[in-house]
This record gives sequence, C-alpha cells and structure tokens, in this order.
Amino acid sequence: MRKRILNQPIDIINLNAAAYLAKMALIHPKQLKIITLNPEMVVNAVKNPEFQAAINNSHLIVPDGIGIILASKIVDYKTFQNIERVPGIELAEKILEAANELGKKVALFGGKKEILEKVLAGFSSKYSSIKIIKAVDGYQGVEKHAEIASDIASENPDLVLVALGTPKQEIWINKYSSLFPRSIMMGIGGSFDVWSGRKSRAPKWIRNIYLEWFYRLIIDPKRIPRILKTLPQFAWMVFRASLQTKLDF
Repeated sequence: MRKRILNQPIDIINLNAAAYLAKMALIHPKQLKIITLNPEMVVNAVKNPEFQAAINNSHLIVPDGIGIILASKIVDYKTFQNIERVPGIELAEKILEAANELGKKVALFGGKKEILEKVLAGFSSKYSSIKIIKAVDGYQGVEKHAEIASDIASENPDLVLVALGTPKQEIWINKYSSLFPRSIMMGIGGSFDVWSGRKSRAPKWIRNIYLEWFYRLIIDPKRIPRILKTLPQFAWMVFRASLQTKLDF
C-alpha cells in the first residue's frame, strides 16, 4: 500500500511480503525496481531532481532506515502505525535465495574489485544454483556506465544488484532501466562489504533495539560527517511535517 511521507513515496509492506513480490517477479519475469529508503536519501532527494525521479519511478519503495519508521509515526501515526522496517540487505538476501531456488541469472555491479571477488567466492557456495552472468566492479568511470549497462543487459539477467552507493546506484538503475524490461533491479549500498566479510552487521540484539545505525558509525567512523550533516536536516523536515499535520487537523 503506497503512501507518502516527507514528500516521498513509501510502501507499507513487511520484509516477507516484499520478498514474495520479488519472487513473483522472478517466476513471472517483469521489471521490478526496488528502493530502500532511509533518512539520508530523503534529504538528498530534495536537492537532486535526478535522484528524486529515480525514487518516483521505482515499483517498490521499502522503509530501510529506522529514522523513516520513527518519522512516519511522528508525522502521521494513524496512517503509519503498522509500518515495519525492511532492511535492504535482508531483502536482497531473500531475493538471492529465491533466485538460487529458481536457478536464475544474476548480475553484480559495483564495489572494489577485491571486494567483488570475495562476494563471488561466497556466492559460489551459498547460492550455488544461481548463474552469475556479469560481475563488474564500480571503479570503471562514469563514462563507461552506458557501456556497462548494455553489456549486462545483453545477458538478460533476472536480477541486477548495484552497489555504487546512494544516489549513484539509484540514478544508474533509473537511467538504464529501459534496457532491463524483465529484471529486478536493486541498489544495495554497502552490502558487498558485509557479504565479502570486510564488515559485519550489528549483532541481532542491537538490531532488535533499532541501533544498527549507531553500530555502523562505531565500526565506520568515516560515516559520522555524513550523519551529522544529514540528521539535523532530516529532524527539521520531520518537525515541519508534524507541525503541518497538526495545523491541518
């Protein structure tokens, strides 16, 4: 069920339901562009029309960051009381499990070459029935993006996972999606780092108390300036939207 929060479209859906939609898109091939929305993306979309278009043109937009969940309930609790977080990495893994079960073709684009090689090594045992038809690192230069898209599309992949970081990955997917009429396309950010073993996810108990974002800051301090830049803007957007809701009421 699609709603809007902070001027962004969002689907109220849980992890299992989102995974089911993706599996159906694999069984009955059709294009499915997936966005995993978080507060940083909401802030960036305001000043980046190309990124906003990528969000608007997606078929499934799930609430990834806990900030989206909290903001939704603060601004409009009645509408969003049942909203659940759908971690992008967990959704991607469920889609990979379905692709493995069905023996589908998968393409990977992004990340450093050495990281991508480790991801492929892990996939060979964990998802032994999928067919990796292309694996291209993300350090090719923007001038090669069109060529890479055409090269990947020529193999008719069922699933394309793009790890260029936000908003580059979403913009790439939107820009070249016409080449992939029967593919699931999803930006997966830093998932390659986790799958390669370079980084680890927060322990489950930390995830359960919604502090995975804090854990990520601790293990990757380079993210702190980004968060400090984004968080005040996002908080202001939430406050303003909440105030407007009260005034409208």
